[in-house]
Amino acid sequence: MNDNSSLRYLGEAYDGVRFHVEPLWAALGSDTALQAYMLLAAAGFAIYGLMTVFRVLRGLALAAMGAVVRI
Repeated sequence: MNDNSSLRYLGEAYDGVRFHVEPLWAALGSDTALQAYMLLAAAGFAIYGLMTVFRVLRGLALAAMGAVVRI
């Protein structure tokens, strides 16, 4: 295989990949996609906050139970 056929093969492969990826890339940058990203980020932040509050309350309850048992 000479250099020209290798370059032509790579060019065709690149064009094929670009043909399939460009619509997906455009969809990921749309306003609807950005709203979905924000919604997912807000949901993740809310879940993280609830987990933190739950862990703190659980730690306080365990500490209170430990203090009562020692008395």
